[in-house]
Amino acid sequence: MPKKFTNGKTLTLDIEGLRVIGGYAHWIPGIRGLYKDYFAKNLPGWEWNQIIPVLIESKILVRDSKDPAFQSLSQGLYISNEIEGVTLWIQDGETEFALIMKTNQEGIEDRC
Repeated sequence: MPKKFTNGKTLTLDIEGLRVIGGYAHWIPGIRGLYKDYFAKNLPGWEWNQIIPVLIESKILVRDSKDPAFQSLSQGLYISNEIEGVTLWIQDGETEFALIMKTNQEGIEDRC
């Protein structure tokens, strides 16, 4: 990861955190801005478009997966069973991220 972050912060989300944010991935909360209060209270300095759309575009989150290697988050969003979380940061105006992978059976962390 870079040493200096444009927004001065990193954000680490586990599966439950992604599930909560994913609950806002529907047009009703989007149009009504319902996510704004949650973000202001729980994720200050971060915006919706810096997280979920970036993870969808990068294929970290997928829609409506039938693959048993993926677990459901919310609103039709799925994530690989091998991912334990994600750390995000802003660099040069772009959201960057690193995946936190579950450890394998030998106790060695998998890196992506």
